[in-house]
Amino acid sequence: KGSSTFNMATYWNWNFKPQLGEKDVPEYLTKDILFMPDSWGAGAVAADMLVEAGQANFPDLMGGTSPATMANILLGMNEPDIIGSCLGNMFGSCNAPCDAEAMWNNDCPMGWMEGHAPAEANSRGQCDCVTHSSPTGCGFWGVEGCAVAQPLPGLWDETPEAEQCVDSVMSQWKQTAAVAYQKGYKYLSSPMVAVNVSYARNFIERACGCDASGNCACTDASCGCPVYVAFHFYGNDCRPKTLGNYDTLRAR
Repeated sequence: KGSSTFNMATYWNWNFKPQLGEKDVPEYLTKDILFMPDSWGAGAVAADMLVEAGQANFPDLMGGTSPATMANILLGMNEPDIIGSCLGNMFGSCNAPCDAEAMWNNDCPMGWMEGHAPAEANSRGQCDCVTHSSPTGCGFWGVEGCAVAQPLPGLWDETPEAEQCVDSVMSQWKQTAAVAYQKGYKYLSSPMVAVNVSYARNFIERACGCDASGNCACTDASCGCPVYVAFHFYGNDCRPKTLGNYDTLRAR
């Protein structure tokens, strides 16, 4: 609680409300918790998905009421800068959803989040990662309005296909931002990047209408400008200096 100016602990879960978490463990939060919702993917968020910012005792996703308070920040999409992999028994093997060819040929192995032995994706690294599992981030998926199958990791490649995709992603983000602002959210974050912090910079510059001199036409949530940078950092083992984890954190 002491780390927050609200004197509340913070919590987020890649979703808009508390839910059943890993291994179906309920996320029962107390009144001392500030819940931060997350717009996980690149699609526009519908108004009924977001709880009013600042509201306590709101409906959770488990059929109950959470005594936590909804924060006034909406976190951006999850790890669009990498393709990632399907979680569970095909982690590391499956790095793409099944395309039409795989579906037609009945060559779309099922990925399972838990309870199944390790398995392999098809010969092109594809699997069903939606029925019983999910990927590590939204870079795994396609995006409406984008020609490339997995366009988000290459969103800033400056190709004609990428630029067309940027326009689509930004259009949907602006819709999400408008909904959030109407719901009382004062702040937005950049996409929560896995590795490439410059991805977040590019996103902010485009969303905020910034020029080469750093002057931005939009500077707050009312017009879709993220004012916080969100990035993930994973440290392995208990030897942060030896394994270079501290160096990675400093670089980001």
